Amino acid sequence: MPLVIGTVPNGDLSSGLAGWGSVGPSAALVAGPLIEAADNTSVISPPFTVPSSAQAVAVGLAVPGANAVVHVRARPVEGGADIALLTVVPARNLTTWDVPLGEVRGRTVRLVIDPVTSLGRRLYVSGVGPIREILPGWDVARGLPEVVAAWGRPSIVARDNPLNLLTPAVTAAAGARFLGLAVRGSGTVRVAIGDRVVRSVASPSRWTAVHVPIPPAGGPVQMSVIATPRSGDTIAVSGVATPAHALRLRDVGVAHAATGIVVRARVVPPVPGARAEVRIGGRVVGRGTVRSSGVLVVRATGAGPARVVITGDAAWVGTSARVILPPVTPRDPPAAGHERMTPYPGNPAESGAPQVRGHMAQATGGRGDLSAPGPGAWRRRSVLTWYARWW
Repeated sequence: MPLVIGTVPNGDLSSGLAGWGSVGPSAALVAGPLIEAADNTSVISPPFTVPSSAQAVAVGLAVPGANAVVHVRARPVEGGADIALLTVVPARNLTTWDVPLGEVRGRTVRLVIDPVTSLGRRLYVSGVGPIREILPGWDVARGLPEVVAAWGRPSIVARDNPLNLLTPAVTAAAGARFLGLAVRGSGTVRVAIGDRVVRSVASPSRWTAVHVPIPPAGGPVQMSVIATPRSGDTIAVSGVATPAHALRLRDVGVAHAATGIVVRARVVPPVPGARAEVRIGGRVVGRGTVRSSGVLVVRATGAGPARVVITGDAAWVGTSARVILPPVTPRDPPAAGHERMTPYPGNPAESGAPQVRGHMAQATGGRGDLSAPGPGAWRRRSVLTWYARWW
C-alpha cells in the first residue's frame, strides 16, 4: 500500500490561490475549488521540499471537451533549468495522476503544469499532493512504479519511461544461492547485486526468469533493477529479490507406454507446478509439470537424442538433462469385425493365415501363424492370449 509521507502547502487550494502562480492569458479559482486555466495557460504550484524517500506526488487534472497533452515539470527554487517529470493526456473528467519525484528528492521545487490545447479549451487543476511512497522501503531513483496485476501476476510495471529501483535489504534463506525475478513485456532489464550484473531482454509472450548470484560472504543484500521499456510499450517485473534455488534432475529414465514414450525424473528440491518440456533440437515433443512430490512425468513423441528442460522462474533456476528416446514400433488398428490382422509386409508366410506385426512379430520371431506347431508354440499361444486381452 502507498504510504503518505508529506503534503504540499496549500496544495488542496484550501487557502485560495495563495502560493500558486500562472503564466499565460487566464487562470482563476472556480467552485470546487478548482483552478481553471484557459488558452494554454501554465499553472505553477506552491513551492515544497521533496522528502528524500519520496517517490510520487498526486496531481488532479481534467480537460473537458477535448483531449490535450499536459507536460509536468519541476522548477528548482534555487534556479536552473526545469526538470521534465511526466507527460500525460488527461481525461475529460477529473483524474488523479502520480508524478514521479525520484530525480528531485531533497530539493525544493515548484511544479509547472503546462498544457498544450486548442484555442478556447480549458485546463482544470484540483490540486497537488499528497507526497507518497508507492513502494514503501524501496529506493526509486527514477521513473514511476505502478503496482498492478500484469499477465496474471502481481507486478511492478514501467510504462514508456525507464524505472530505476533498489530493494530493501534481503537475507536469503539457507541453501538459496541466487536472488531472482521474472520479467515480461517489451524492453530490457538490468539486475545487479553489488558488482554482479545480469542483463535480459523481456518477451511479450512469456515470463523470463533472471537470477543474480548472491555474494559468498552472505548477509543482507540489496537488488538493483533498471527496467527500460521500449518507446510506447510496457515492461513488468514480478517476484523481485525472491531467494532462488538451483534445481537438479535425478533418476532420469525413459520407458515405453501404451501411448508412446514416458520420461520420468525426480526434481531436487521439489518445485510443484514447475513446467517441463522434452525437446529434440528446437522442437518440443512433450510437456508436463512437476508433481507435489517432486516427481516429473512427461509423455513424449519422437525418437533420438533429446533434452528434458525445466523452465526457470523467480524462485528457482531451471535445469536440463539429456535422454535418448527409443523408437516406438507402430501397431496396426484392427480390421472391421476383428476377422483378421493386417498382413505384415515382407513376411515370408503367404498362406493367408492371420499375420501379426510390430510387438507381436518381434515376440514370435516373425512367424505369422500362431497356431503352427513347433518349438516355442506355447510361448506364441501365451503371447496371443496376452495380446487379445490387451486389445
